[in-house]
Amino acid sequence: MLADVVVRPGCGVVTSADGRIVAESVTTAMIGRVPLDDAELRRDPIHVDGTVAVFRSPQRSTFHTLVDDLPRAALLIHPALGRLGNMSVLHDGPLTDMEATLLEHLGGRRVQLVEVEPGQPIHADRVVVPNFVTRPGAGAVPSWFRRWCDQVPLPCAAQGPRRIFLDAGSAAGVENRADLLEVLERHGVEPLDPSSLKPDLLLATLRDADVVVGSADGGLTGCLFSHRAHVVELLDDVTLDPAMYYLAACKGLPYDYVPAVAPATPARRSGRDRRSGAEVTIDIGWIDRLLDRVAA
Repeated sequence: MLADVVVRPGCGVVTSADGRIVAESVTTAMIGRVPLDDAELRRDPIHVDGTVAVFRSPQRSTFHTLVDDLPRAALLIHPALGRLGNMSVLHDGPLTDMEATLLEHLGGRRVQLVEVEPGQPIHADRVVVPNFVTRPGAGAVPSWFRRWCDQVPLPCAAQGPRRIFLDAGSAAGVENRADLLEVLERHGVEPLDPSSLKPDLLLATLRDADVVVGSADGGLTGCLFSHRAHVVELLDDVTLDPAMYYLAACKGLPYDYVPAVAPATPARRSGRDRRSGAEVTIDIGWIDRLLDRVAA
């Protein structure tokens, strides 16, 4: 099939030569047969030999990268696709550090990552459209992807802490932060800024950790690479979003949560998509009792 691949910021839309969309878009209104929009084709197409696929997360958070987009990209290295030969995986703009680190382990020499400019039309001989293997935002990933996470080669983190507080994301907006840090220190939980480590070293540290405390948008999704960590999620509301529970459960990791006694906003927001800048108040007594039980 000769297809036009129009890479737009934040998503990839693949159409056939007659304008039929063969890949889902971010919006349901984009599903069906529509004419190509000349406004989108602002330059001459470039040709990419062989087979292409599109990698781009509409949600650039670590949660969506690890739970939705990487499992989907992993389908591209299925042995059944080997007969298609070499494949180019297109991404519009630079990859995040986490994406670049993990995508290196997906394709070997048969799959090549190619950066293209947003809006660049591309002609290719074939377009592979991998299906989603997880329910978007649900947290659970298939067993074959969990095994891949366990087998990704990571550096040695022998000197890393075993009881970790991922001090980032919404955790940085805790109103009673000083009290939280005092309780964590008393229980031997060390603060760690995820941005201070390269992604492979961060994942190696989480792989060997015994306890990991944090928020969904503060790097807690990296526990997908953990072997035994007890996952403790700090909520930004009094209501549990089950996504991190599903992630921990599918990996066989023990899970607990600590609610906020004062929600950040009147309307609940997901911990992995929190847009409010308001601070939250963590239930200090709750996490103190919880860490007592975990230590026992």
